[in-house]
Amino acid sequence: MSGFNQLPVFENGLAQPVFPFTDGKTGDAYDADTSAIVRYCVYVESDYDADGDGKCDLVKAMIQVPRSAAEGNYKAATIFEARPYCAGVNSDGYDHMKEAENADTPAFDFSRLYRKAAHGSPSEYISALDAAKQADPSDWYFEDKGSAGSYCYENLDNFNYYLVRGFAVVVSAGFGSLGSDGFEYVGSSYERDAFKCVVEWLHGDRVAYTDRTRGTATKADWSNGKVAMTGRSYAGTMPFAVAVTGVAGLETIIPVAGISDWYSFLNQQGAQRYWPKEMLMSFLSYYCTSRYSDPELSTEQKAELDAFHHQLSIEQLKTGCDYSEFWKEGNYTLQADSIKCSALIVHGLHDENVSTKQFEMMHSSFEKAGRDVKLIIHQGPHITPTMPNKNYGIMIDGQYYDDIVNRWISHWLCGVDNGAEQMPAVLVQSNLDQNVWEKADSWATGKELVLGSRSEGVGIINSDWETAGIDQNSFDEKMSTESLCMNRRYMTQHLDEPVTIQGSVCVGFSAALAGGNADTAFDGENINDADKLSFALGTAAAKMDDVKMTVLLCDLADEEFDSIQTTDAERNVVPVRNVSEGGLPLGGDLAPLDVREFETQHRSWNVITRAYIDLCNPDSGYEPETSETSICLKEGESHDYHVYLNPARYTVAPGHRIALVLGTEDPVNCLIHKKYEIAVDDSSLQAVLPVTWPAEAAALYVAE
Repeated sequence: MSGFNQLPVFENGLAQPVFPFTDGKTGDAYDADTSAIVRYCVYVESDYDADGDGKCDLVKAMIQVPRSAAEGNYKAATIFEARPYCAGVNSDGYDHMKEAENADTPAFDFSRLYRKAAHGSPSEYISALDAAKQADPSDWYFEDKGSAGSYCYENLDNFNYYLVRGFAVVVSAGFGSLGSDGFEYVGSSYERDAFKCVVEWLHGDRVAYTDRTRGTATKADWSNGKVAMTGRSYAGTMPFAVAVTGVAGLETIIPVAGISDWYSFLNQQGAQRYWPKEMLMSFLSYYCTSRYSDPELSTEQKAELDAFHHQLSIEQLKTGCDYSEFWKEGNYTLQADSIKCSALIVHGLHDENVSTKQFEMMHSSFEKAGRDVKLIIHQGPHITPTMPNKNYGIMIDGQYYDDIVNRWISHWLCGVDNGAEQMPAVLVQSNLDQNVWEKADSWATGKELVLGSRSEGVGIINSDWETAGIDQNSFDEKMSTESLCMNRRYMTQHLDEPVTIQGSVCVGFSAALAGGNADTAFDGENINDADKLSFALGTAAAKMDDVKMTVLLCDLADEEFDSIQTTDAERNVVPVRNVSEGGLPLGGDLAPLDVREFETQHRSWNVITRAYIDLCNPDSGYEPETSETSICLKEGESHDYHVYLNPARYTVAPGHRIALVLGTEDPVNCLIHKKYEIAVDDSSLQAVLPVTWPAEAAALYVAE
């Protein structure tokens, strides 16, 4: 025994920082015999044989566990981050897409990914301690050949808070990443199952080897078999994907800004919603396929990866911006009945990367499954409330975010009776005062405010950015505050009382194509210099597609007011400012982080939420699968539409007005800049706003 004999300590319902820590980025100075944290990699055996070599493909996972657990003093619970970026990326994505656009690439049969092979029968098992002694730090911390100046497993330090409290931390990039076999098939059951296999190994139900030769196997002999999956963005998506399998051992998930449906991540009600040059799933797949950096990758294997990515593009092109069978496996909400774990879902209300609709659909899935689910909703963009890589965190209702997660996983993974399940069902940061966190028993309010139009007539809007004088930087402000050729603005009178919106606003109206040359696909321009395959997304389906309308819900005032808003053209950045340097302790020997808060903007307008719809999808509703049916528009032929705006929690103050804006193309999210006109029936407009208390119906007036 080495003297590392600490046991987990729980006080006030939280795991305490009683375990020593040794950095994992120490390179040659790392000593597996003395490190307080045991580190090594395993290669988990999957069920698939994509390369057809008669052996089940392997999935690399990097393990960090307190030495005391590895020495057998206690069984550790595990935090697992499934993050395809962590083994390296290919930062030349845009250039690669252009290089591949004219490639003569053979077809790829996706069914080969799911081929089966016999599982191995290891003749030798060694302990985690012995596996760590054989490990080389370069197995988990090394320069990323696909992104100059970056390092693989760069998220190594993100979970140090939990290591010093006795939890184990496991990270995997899954299929198609460096060290693993297979292909990075975004949004598929194939991708999901790689991470499911890691959970099964942690639960004791699957084989893992100490290296790729499969000579020696090792068990998670330190594990109590209970796992929590967490992470942000892609790493916040895979917890939900694995949860819908109902896999044993996954006790809870803490998804941060995660995707619940890949179709509505890139599209919305038949229209493109994401950044133009990243609209093809193959872009993200290539970006995360760090297998390209494997020096042992043969020419034939590289050609197979190329063929896979090209075929993935072709399959998506067949569906355009509409829902289809292509998207079904990535619609995890369809499998909600299989969920067996709890969830603490975290999201930012200013996240324009992964829209807020994703957390709402995920939350509904857990409610449908009858599982314990909570929401933490902050005013930030695409962030985690604690950002170790940027040395700061934001406070959550006066608490440290990691302490909240600590309480949650101490309950679900370690059986601590700490009342975690009694935390508010909804905890949301106020837009009026970011130091105020409002609580609710349910996300669904059961109450609504109906806004109906008192105007009659027909308004014509077009997609002429030049005449409107708009660009990416000015779109939100000009569309909110001015009546242009591109928009139709409707607003209430000044409010006598505050109105708090909570949920997804439904905006209904009648509209018709009023002009544009459909025979030439509305004379589309490649204004974002996208590669040919991405640009073809709007026409390759051989039907009329993505005749876009943008719908905005805005807060307007006669005087400037403070509000939290994004400040960059792509709506990614909400600036933060320091509140307390070193004010966020991580415990143990770990350096504290700074406490920050969001900077406010002083403006007379704010976009509360937005959405997109394709006029070719009049039957499209809230559920992504309703966007499968589309029509060919005929000039002058009117259709009824119901647009579901991205869910919001927002209080409009007394004296302000609520404005609805119907527009055409948003230059931030516009793959093909088309020339068309739309006629909107003013009298048909109606908006149903979910609100937190009963409100009388109000009228909307056209702003000329």
